Amino acid sequence: MKDIAVLMATYNGGQYIRQQLDSLFSQTRQNFRLVIHDDGSTDDTIQVLNEYKGKYPDRIEILQGQPTGGAKTNFIYLLKEVEADYYLLCDQDDVWLQDKIEKSMDALLEMEQANNQKSDKPAIVFTDMYVVSNDLTKIDDSFIRYIGRDINNVCYTQILIDNPAAGTTMCFNRSLRNIAVSSDAICWENVPMHDSWLLEIGALYGMVKGLNIPLVYYRQTGSNIMGAVTESVSSKVQRNARDVACGFLEKKKAFINEARLFAAEILKLSDIPQDKERILKEFVSIGSKSKLIRQKFYKDNNFTRAHHNFWMRLWV
Repeated sequence: MKDIAVLMATYNGGQYIRQQLDSLFSQTRQNFRLVIHDDGSTDDTIQVLNEYKGKYPDRIEILQGQPTGGAKTNFIYLLKEVEADYYLLCDQDDVWLQDKIEKSMDALLEMEQANNQKSDKPAIVFTDMYVVSNDLTKIDDSFIRYIGRDINNVCYTQILIDNPAAGTTMCFNRSLRNIAVSSDAICWENVPMHDSWLLEIGALYGMVKGLNIPLVYYRQTGSNIMGAVTESVSSKVQRNARDVACGFLEKKKAFINEARLFAAEILKLSDIPQDKERILKEFVSIGSKSKLIRQKFYKDNNFTRAHHNFWMRLWV
């Protein structure tokens, strides 16, 4: 039987974590183990975790490592520490639909089977989410559309600047995990989030699939690392007007420079396909070229966003 590990990173999640844990142990597919690492909670998170550890002693493991400093590095720590055949990531304050693991695993296994049943090729699946309030009242049926992303934007050049996937929706195989934790030289400060890192690796080395179905209730608490924010057209016009007055060009340059730093960290990995490695190297250094050369490079190599391509091609 395949070993499926659900990895949960916690920090001061006592208010909602029981609902998430209950949703895990109500899944239609139960052949998983839950591995948790807490990042130094000062509320009752540890007490709640120990309570559930008592209920499910053979299903829950709580790692006793040192605090890592944030959700991104907490999940990377978990990935380094946990050996499994398949992985799912779990945020502490969401709620999973009952068939979340089943549908994610079925899609992942289908991808592997399409690759002649070879699980040695990196593969990753992600899904959409419902956006909900603190009491799980539905705000929107699609987190991805709500934040202005496109579920089909999964080319490695697109993910660098416009990652559509949230980590808590991801399911991936051991091959992808092994690449993700293969280098000790990565400066994690230059990586936007763990979900961008994982999806980028899938797009570079293997297979990526977005399932256009919501399988998570994403609780919009105001303290989420990746918050859901949407705007009306008039609001966007007003915000862009303010940006022009307050350094529009500098903000857009900073955005692209962050993506270049991300690409530079990716280039520290081994055995990147040569054609993709060449594009990444050029992207890292493209800032020194003329605007026309930059525009052509972005267009030719599919550096696109779901929205706002105009400013990208015009200014950066």
